[in-house]
Parts: sequence; C-alpha cells; structure tokens
Amino acid sequence: MNIIGELFGYIAGICTAICFLPQTLQTIRSKDVRGLSLTSYIIYCTGLISWILYGLYIHSVQMLIFNSIGLFFGAMILYMIIRAKK
Repeated sequence: MNIIGELFGYIAGICTAICFLPQTLQTIRSKDVRGLSLTSYIIYCTGLISWILYGLYIHSVQMLIFNSIGLFFGAMILYMIIRAKK
C-alpha cells in the first residue's frame, strides 16, 4: 500500500469523524437545539450509514471506524433535536 495515501486517509478520517464533536459538546452543555436543522442531521446520518455499509462492502476498516465515530456524534445531536421537538 501507498503509505502517503494511507496517511491522508487517516487524516481525513480523523478530521471528518471528530468535526461534530465541538457541536455535540456545546449542544449537550447548553441543551439548545433551536438553531440546528433536523433535516440536515437526518441527511448527514443517512450519509454516514451509507458510508458504513459501503465500508462493510469493500472491507475498509478506515471507513467503518471513522464513519461510525461521526455517526455517533451526529446521532446524538439528531436525538436531541427530535427530543426537543416533542
């Protein structure tokens, strides 16, 4: 395998996986979801689930790990948005 390509894959995966960590932490602390879009988070989580399924299909550990982490953070926010709308 190409080491440089693998390195970029890991860097991209880590950045993508944790990009919603600050938003998740802020939302948990403030419990304020008024400015967050339900539709955006549904689309985001659906996309991540699709990437995870694709990762399973092509046997990509990177895709599975990093998209699962991203889905965890996205799903937490999605849950908080749905709960607040009830």
